This record gives sequence, C-alpha cells and structure tokens, in this order.
Amino acid sequence: MMDNILYVVPYTKEHGRYILSNQMNHPLMDKDAEFDGDAMQLEEKGLAYTCMINNEPVAAAGMKIIWKGVAEGWVIATNKVWDHPLLVAKAIKKNFARLAKENNIKRVQTAVREDFIKGIRFAKWLGLENEGLMKHYGFDGSHQYRYARIF
Repeated sequence: MMDNILYVVPYTKEHGRYILSNQMNHPLMDKDAEFDGDAMQLEEKGLAYTCMINNEPVAAAGMKIIWKGVAEGWVIATNKVWDHPLLVAKAIKKNFARLAKENNIKRVQTAVREDFIKGIRFAKWLGLENEGLMKHYGFDGSHQYRYARIF
C-alpha cells in the first residue's frame, strides 16, 4: 500500500526529465515537454526542489537567478499532481517563500500563458501580481503575462 506522503527533496535533472516525459499537468504545457534541455538547466543547488509522492516526482519548482536579488520562478508537474493538488500546492507555496528568503531574493518573476487559467490562478495564489501582457513571448509565439512578487 502506498503512503501518499509528500517529500520535498533537492531537484535533479533526472526529476525534470521524468516529469517532462510523463504527461504534463495541462494540455497547454505539453509543448514544454519537447524542450528536454530546459529541465537539465534548472538544477541549481539550494534553489530548486522536487515534490515526491510514493517515490515518484509529481512536481518540481524553483528559481533561476537572473542577477543579484532577482530570480525567474518556475514549476513543472506531471498529470499526477491532480491526485494531490492541495498537498503539492501548499508545498510549493511554502518552499517558494523559503527559497526567496534564504537566497536574499527581492523579486521573483515568471511568465504564464494568457490562456492557462489554472496557471494564472496559481500565480495569484502564490502572491504574484500581473505586470502586463508580453505578446509573442512564448517559444511557440504565445502571449504570456508577466507575474512578479516582491519580498
């Protein structure tokens, strides 16, 4: 029997590769799975973590430093995140603030597709504010909103 306990562990590129190869959490995100190299570049000590349930990566999140005090936030997840949405969301929210504080990050920003309503709601729930629409920003030409949070 599985225990369904969530463990937060340091992110590895293997976690990212697994998540991207196991159906993303929303059809709009499936295009991201084509960019395996992105998952390889997200591994950064002390700035990224994976949410594991039953020894399986279900989501990963973290930050990439842009310059001192400013980071780009990111989240990737499998479709299994919907089996435990609140558990995973709370872990991401808790660790989001912790990473910013521990790494002296004053601003975290991210891009969310304008047609990804769940992503927009999640960004707002994390305390990020919409700073405007970036037209043709996505690798696929999609319009994306810039969301940011000041700590």
